[in-house]
Amino acid sequence: MLLILVLLLWNVGEIIYIYGVFRKKQTLFDDRYTKTMCMALSSISSFVLALYLTLLLPLNPLTYFLPSLAGLWIGWKFGSFMKAPASLNGMYNGALGGIMGMMFGAVLQNPAICNIPIETEASFTSNLVSLVIFCAALHTLVHHFIRNSLTN
Repeated sequence: MLLILVLLLWNVGEIIYIYGVFRKKQTLFDDRYTKTMCMALSSISSFVLALYLTLLLPLNPLTYFLPSLAGLWIGWKFGSFMKAPASLNGMYNGALGGIMGMMFGAVLQNPAICNIPIETEASFTSNLVSLVIFCAALHTLVHHFIRNSLTN
């Protein structure tokens, strides 16, 4: 749980940082570039955030919609950099990433949902940790590529 919380804070810090950088430099880019960057940022950021929220929050009906709403909010924030009709694309990618992250987190918590045989508790924990670290590394890599493209 502590590892997931640390990775959540790390990725939220990356989201806030890249949002600030993108906000500062948004007038330097054309609409096509902005749309591509916003789609990538909103989908991967909402996926990872929804995954961590699903793994950290207890399962009850009140917390079912929180990860997807967080993804929708991230998509709305990054979609606000685009012009009016295209801004819905950011919200769509954010909501879709949030729902996918929530589903992936549910499968990580209970692999029997997809008929994945887990024989021991140790293999369950190692799969959970390795996939969570992989998602954090993927999120960091995408944000690194976007930061490099923004500075060049």
